[in-house]
Amino acid sequence: MASVLTPPEIAETRVRVPNVSWATYEHLLADLADCSAPRLTYDRGELEIMGPSLKHEKINRAIQTLVTILAEEMKIVIVSLGSMTFKREDIEGGFEPDSCFYVQNEIRIRDKEQLDLMVDPPPDLVFEVDIAHSTIDKQSLFARFGIPEVWRYDGSKIHILCLAAGSYIASERSLIFPPFTAGVLTDFIDDHLKLTSVEWMARIREWSRQQASDVSQVIQ
Repeated sequence: MASVLTPPEIAETRVRVPNVSWATYEHLLADLADCSAPRLTYDRGELEIMGPSLKHEKINRAIQTLVTILAEEMKIVIVSLGSMTFKREDIEGGFEPDSCFYVQNEIRIRDKEQLDLMVDPPPDLVFEVDIAHSTIDKQSLFARFGIPEVWRYDGSKIHILCLAAGSYIASERSLIFPPFTAGVLTDFIDDHLKLTSVEWMARIREWSRQQASDVSQVIQ
């Protein structure tokens, strides 16, 4: 029987469906191929269907903008693949992140039109908005894919999780983007909810340029 989880603030709707075959999961992916929502997560027979809310998408777009501006100002080449589907039948897992980025492995997928995760690397960084907590243990799923770093927003703050020896440990600072700490990311998200988009992006650029300047001075 499917279970539905919707918090009082209607942050996002999550439906969990047990006993779903891999073939059924792939059929659902094909049927929803041209849809941006809902997002599907599959873990060894368990399927979660998530419908993002307005707040969910605002936070997600904010992180995409934040990472993109920092990368631009610090001249870091990245590839953002949004909520692209990642799946591997051999580990019976699949997911569609809110956002994901290739950074260290950007050059390995730069010219590709399709990815084969049996050969190609997973994203270096995955971002998840998890206000109404996922019904699936996504940390375990992401670890099986070998994703080096996960940022998780729980409705009030961002947690940085880094993969070590097959499991995630909390970290105050990002290994993928060292200028970002959990506190800095959370502060930027809080500002995003208060400022106009123009004010907020100007603040990001000013901060990012200072980080780039600091790095330049250290190198010199």
